[in-house]
This record gives sequence, structure tokens and C-alpha cells, in this order.
Amino acid sequence: METLRTWALTIALAALAGGIVRLLTPKGSVEKSVRVVVAVFLLSAFLSPMFQRNGEGLDWLFPEVPAVTQITPLQLEIARQMQSTVETELTNRMQRVLDTRGLDGQILLNTDILSDGSIEIVTARVTLAQGGGTRGLAAALAAEAGFEVEIVTE
Repeated sequence: METLRTWALTIALAALAGGIVRLLTPKGSVEKSVRVVVAVFLLSAFLSPMFQRNGEGLDWLFPEVPAVTQITPLQLEIARQMQSTVETELTNRMQRVLDTRGLDGQILLNTDILSDGSIEIVTARVTLAQGGGTRGLAAALAAEAGFEVEIVTE
């Protein structure tokens, strides 16, 4: 019975609010738009019990996305070790590409550990001395490392 009383009160308040808005609306082209908005508002108030399921309202239509959980200190330590290993391995791969092309360059690779424990590549840059042949180097580095590498010549 309380649900029915709440529903009737909701419709009455929606009708009162809609009436006030229509009274305050200036005549002209805006009036038609306000009528449509008020009609949709009243219709939604009238149909609101149909959208409720076990008192949840419309929450059942849009389930909650689970919050990202923070990683434990042990998981963080494992992620740091993996980060170090990944940086070393990727740096070695890029160095092999430079060595096979006979290029001497400085490799800068920075990674970060995200809140879910995954590793993100923040910076990947190869700095070459002036005059070094860079034709096709970016593609070769991307193929070997698996990500885009910025090439800078001094």
C-alpha cells in the first residue's frame, strides 16, 4: 500500500511541477518544446513503477561496474620485478636492431605499473648521432619490440 501511495504522490508532484513550468513558459516556439518535455516527464512519473524491480529503480538496467581493486604489496613487488625484466628484454631487443644495422644509439625506455598491476610503456625513444641511417628503423624497431618507438637524431 505504501508503494501505491508513493506512486500517487510522485504523479501529483510531477503534475504540479509540470503545470508550474508551463505557466512560466513564454508563448511562442519554446512553448511546444516545453509541452513535449513536460509530457515526457509526466509519462515517466506515471510509468515509474514498471521500471522498478525489487525496489532497485533503474539500477537493474545499468549494472555496476566493479571498482578497480588495488594490488597487494606482494603483487606490487612481483609487478616491479616483471617491470624490470620487461624493460631489460625490450631494451635488448631494440639494441639488437641497432646492432644489426650498425647504428650506435641511446635507448630510453620508461614503464609504469598501473593500479591493476599491468605494465604500461610510457616512453620509448632511440637517440641516434647525426648522420645515422634511420630509413626503415622505426618499422624494424616496432616489429621487434611490438610497439612504436620514437627516433631522435642529434
